[in-house]
Amino acid sequence: MVSSAKAAKPGAAKPLDKDAAHRKEIVTTIKGPVTERLTQLIPALAAFPTPYSSVMATPDLLYACMQLVKTKRDLFQDLLVDAKGDPVLEDDKPLRCERSLNQVISMVVRSGTKAYAEKRYGTAEKPAPAKPPEPKGLLARLTSLVSGKWGDMEVPKPSPTQADQFYGAIKDYLDYDWQVPLIPYFAELPVKLIREMGLGVTTLRTPEGIAALADIGRHSMDSAKRILSDSMMREMLDTQPLAAKGIAFLGKDRYDFLHGTVYDKMGEKFWEMCVDCDRLEAMEVQNAKDLEQMASHLHILSAESINQIVRFLQFNQIPIFLEVGTDKLGDEKFAEIFGVPGNKKLVKMFCEKISMAKLDQNDPDSDLRKKLPDIFQAYIRAPADFERGM
Repeated sequence: MVSSAKAAKPGAAKPLDKDAAHRKEIVTTIKGPVTERLTQLIPALAAFPTPYSSVMATPDLLYACMQLVKTKRDLFQDLLVDAKGDPVLEDDKPLRCERSLNQVISMVVRSGTKAYAEKRYGTAEKPAPAKPPEPKGLLARLTSLVSGKWGDMEVPKPSPTQADQFYGAIKDYLDYDWQVPLIPYFAELPVKLIREMGLGVTTLRTPEGIAALADIGRHSMDSAKRILSDSMMREMLDTQPLAAKGIAFLGKDRYDFLHGTVYDKMGEKFWEMCVDCDRLEAMEVQNAKDLEQMASHLHILSAESINQIVRFLQFNQIPIFLEVGTDKLGDEKFAEIFGVPGNKKLVKMFCEKISMAKLDQNDPDSDLRKKLPDIFQAYIRAPADFERGM
């Protein structure tokens, strides 16, 4: 029976794979003209036996070259053209290779990651297969031919190297040039964490954030997943990764309580607050309203300051005290006394003096605002006398 489809003629050329051809064109262009121009702009590259390979396997150098192409775009514009040969000025518009510059950048990021991984973990050279002795006799030759034909199908594929495993886990999440300097940090993460965290890992923007996530994942993969699935926690990893320890100390319920109470008033300073576990422990026994009143300064205040402020001051006096104290003492001196580690003796003295001030009962808040400067001024004039209670 003859198939209705026309059989391919023996020896007929395979259909052209346009996509493969375009990829080959991109690689050829980068290895050739692009690398040549970069070597002219960075003469030190000429010292490498193979500048292209060296740059690809060195993330800092690769990132510098990518930035150079961006800042000196006019020197590469003749390569950034469309199918008609017209200049392409937008990074998201197709070039002659039918890919945009952004897509080419993604290719380079992935290639650089693979090259770095192979350098970082090494690639064992495969030993050359031993040549079998020539079989004697017809039966032996027939046996050799058949076993050779079918036996190859049963030969297991080489086990993936550590570089292969890392690259296979991360390649689908690499797209941006800013990820390039972070490649060495991604490469130190457990492959299991990358596979389970996926895109979340590669959108972290700081080495400290990546390290903090790795530490969390080492102790609890569930905690790491929870952090990456929470946009606010991701903000923490990008802005103040040291807060991860405090978040773990709080536990989910208390974290949710504090976040819901003061984050809207603090913004990113919320993560600075979470760095100090003693501070968080002091906050655990305070009510939400007192914490809200201190929100502007919670990232500064020590545990002792929080305890003494709540102990001696009334709810509505707290923000007045913090505002006037910062204004009169200045940010640096205020933090020196009321911050971490702070001066416990002075903290208590200030709070006691404020609590003992005789205020106009008709308008105590306004009266406190008038009298507070004198208390802080007394300390500024003679710190030693103030501390001795004089």
